[in-house]
Amino acid sequence: MPKLLFFYVPCKDENETLHLSKLLLDNKLVACTNSMPIKSCYFWQGNMKNDNEQVLIAKTLPEKIKQVSNFLEQHHSYDVACIACWEMEVNENYFEWAKNQL
Repeated sequence: MPKLLFFYVPCKDENETLHLSKLLLDNKLVACTNSMPIKSCYFWQGNMKNDNEQVLIAKTLPEKIKQVSNFLEQHHSYDVACIACWEMEVNENYFEWAKNQL
């Protein structure tokens, strides 16, 4: 099965995921994005946080890893953004569709 990269990027809210999605799509860096609400617990500056966030999932070709990572780092609102990705196998029809978007 062919492979795509899936980026996982927690954001402050839905507006930020929509903004980043539009930028990524307009620049042909990703084929598709999804977003969903999440609950995040972590320490920040010595205090425990329990925040509602929105996670952005963006799908792209493996060769675009550096471009997408750098772009997200540059445009994300957080001082320290989590920009994680993993490679996943996808069905051939979806891969061809994604490749044609880019």
